[in-house]
Amino acid sequence: MTDNPPQDPPDDELQWWSTPATSSSGASVTGADPTILGAGHQFGTSGQQFGAPGYAQPYAQQPHSQQSYPQQSYAPTSYVQPTPGPQPIAQAQPGYTGQQYPQPPRRNNNALWIIGGVVGVVVIIAVVLVMVTVHATNNATNSLLGTKKIDGNYAMSNVTNACSLVDLTVLSQWAPTPKPNPEHTEHAPDGTIGGGSLECNANYQGAGQYSTNGAELDLDVEFQSSFGSPDYNMWKDEDTKTTGTGRDSGTLTGLGEQSYYATYEQDYSSFDVLEYTCATMDSNLSAKIRFRVESDNPANKTDLATTCKTQLKKVLTGLHK
Repeated sequence: MTDNPPQDPPDDELQWWSTPATSSSGASVTGADPTILGAGHQFGTSGQQFGAPGYAQPYAQQPHSQQSYPQQSYAPTSYVQPTPGPQPIAQAQPGYTGQQYPQPPRRNNNALWIIGGVVGVVVIIAVVLVMVTVHATNNATNSLLGTKKIDGNYAMSNVTNACSLVDLTVLSQWAPTPKPNPEHTEHAPDGTIGGGSLECNANYQGAGQYSTNGAELDLDVEFQSSFGSPDYNMWKDEDTKTTGTGRDSGTLTGLGEQSYYATYEQDYSSFDVLEYTCATMDSNLSAKIRFRVESDNPANKTDLATTCKTQLKKVLTGLHK
């Protein structure tokens, strides 16, 4: 059995933290630590301290001296909520807590207004120039075709087959057998800008010693639209300004407002080719017919001229309102 360590002598003067204890005889024991359960008591028959059997309390816990502090009292204060006012808006600078620099002055909006005004003026000028150009083009066309260049004296509303405007049997003068299914196209005019076109191509075959020669007719009709010049002008430049051997051209009278003809003769060793073109422009219409004849001997140019002019008149009659 291990002896208990010596205890400090009890202080006769009771402290605030000490609680008198009573012994088995009922006597008061002073100096016992109230925080130690059963301080100063012996338990069991063997005289061991409190704990497991055979376990000796190594030492008795010393009382802790505690200093008392006077408790400060505070007078209750009343809280008055401040009246909210305009708060300054801080410029957020995320991730940066260094020195703040003043913001650069804002760009004057007057410069933007000036630039916008200049751009607007340029756009207006461009639109005006386009309108003037279109007007001048229309005036130039009007001087040639008249003020009713779109809704002129001719229309294609009743035409379903352009080849019906001419007599294809005239080709039998130079070749006996017609080629089946003549090609034709019809393009209706636009409801706003006008225009429209008709085309026909027909062939006769079986002429010559070896039955290899033939005759061909091409018809081209164009109606004037709001833009551009009449197709007659382009045709005339191509047909009359091309020079070379076997070519000839001139003015064709008694047909429309303006008319011309052009010829092109080619002499080969075994056959000859003669092309004869006649074209006219009248009101809102441009029309052209081209004959091409292949024969063992040169075809009669006068016969071709008469036939071409007659068929062109037939076209004008068929399209006139």
